[in-house]
Amino acid sequence: MLTNRLFVLLALLAPATTFAQAAAPDSPLPRLLAERKVLTRQYAEASAQRHGLLGLSNKPSKKDLQDVVDALQGIVNKDEEIVAALNQTTQQAQTTAAQLQTTTTTLQNTGRDDRNLTAQRLSELQDEQQNLQERLRQATDKQRTLEADVREAQQGRTVRDGLLVALALACAGLFFWRRRR
Repeated sequence: MLTNRLFVLLALLAPATTFAQAAAPDSPLPRLLAERKVLTRQYAEASAQRHGLLGLSNKPSKKDLQDVVDALQGIVNKDEEIVAALNQTTQQAQTTAAQLQTTTTTLQNTGRDDRNLTAQRLSELQDEQQNLQERLRQATDKQRTLEADVREAQQGRTVRDGLLVALALACAGLFFWRRRR
């Protein structure tokens, strides 16, 4: 019966051994499991002792039985320490998970806010680009209109200058024509 309980306890603590190996370096689990292993060896040695009356019987003596009880009590105490360490580690893991969840949520919110801000700024820049393109188009149209006006004014000036020259020639022709007469 005692051996069955020991076997069940060892089977339950096997995952704890794996967990202890994966635990943080400052975790007390590896040390506690090593101490439990020593206590288990002490139990095995104590249960193998047979100091019967005058060494004639193959039965354990009262002292042998007391050594077995003491070894088992040490194993039980160590198991309680291991369970307490596991509970503490679990609590720390839950706290860390909660902090990690909070950080993740904050980062997601920050990322979402950054994306929204970036999208808004991009929209503003696109609007500004469209406004600048419209101003450039208007300025180009105005420049073309002014260039057409300049060409028209130059043509008008050329025609006026031509008329002035023709009138001057006509005046000079009349002047010389009248002088000859």
